Amino acid sequence: MKPLLLILISVGLLWLKSSLGKIASGNFVSNLGVTLGKTAEKNPYPFFKDFLTNVAIPNSQIFGFLVMWGEFLSAIAITLGAFLLLVNPKANKLVVLMLIGGLIGGAFLNINFWFGFGYSNPSTDSLNLLMAVVEIIGVFTLLKNFTSNK
Repeated sequence: MKPLLLILISVGLLWLKSSLGKIASGNFVSNLGVTLGKTAEKNPYPFFKDFLTNVAIPNSQIFGFLVMWGEFLSAIAITLGAFLLLVNPKANKLVVLMLIGGLIGGAFLNINFWFGFGYSNPSTDSLNLLMAVVEIIGVFTLLKNFTSNK
């Protein structure tokens, strides 16, 4: 379990770096509509292209806010939860639930980023898929350990 927790801490730190960059820039939310518009033009997934065009772009301010703070909250939940479990493997069930929630949020974001931007370059494709797989493995591992320790 320790190797997985160390990997999850690194995933949490990646989310923290990404979210703090968006927060510090001060213009992520206001520029998201333009970014998504450029992305939607060439997006190879018809269902996601429709989602971007009809839902995300017209509501880009809301989506920008949700992405920015969703990344930040996932980062805190993953990093803090994994660290607390690393330090104390018998940690409170609330810590495990916080970590699972952060991992589910992170996987949701990674899958959406993959559909939205994964086609644009190999590193975006690979990183989002890798992070999503690690997060999903983390959820199932924690659920297995959480339910077997009742």
